Amino acid sequence: MPHNNFSDMDLLSTLIATLAGVWGAIISFSRRDIKEFKMLKKITLFFMDMFVNIGLTLLVYLGMVGYGINDLLAVAVSGFMGHQGTRSFYLVELIITEKLGAKKTYDTIKAEEENRK
Repeated sequence: MPHNNFSDMDLLSTLIATLAGVWGAIISFSRRDIKEFKMLKKITLFFMDMFVNIGLTLLVYLGMVGYGINDLLAVAVSGFMGHQGTRSFYLVELIITEKLGAKKTYDTIKAEEENRK
């Protein structure tokens, strides 16, 4: 049964989805090569990962629960999306620039990602 109100949603499932987003952000941040960055840049990247991953996780979770998908499946799928949060934005950027035929922009985005690794 689809949820039409936030108060109808299970608090524990929402909390687990949020924690999955936090876990995804921590994993995403730990995989970055940031040894040469200054502390302010590191903190900025950490919070960027947090906001993107938690936001994506909750967005997917709320959408699936609102549509009427089982809470357990919604938590699982939203946790996966949260884990892939910043990576999925990078892939969407590449797909859009490739489809638009912006070869220079595509190469620039690709080079920036290679330099981050």
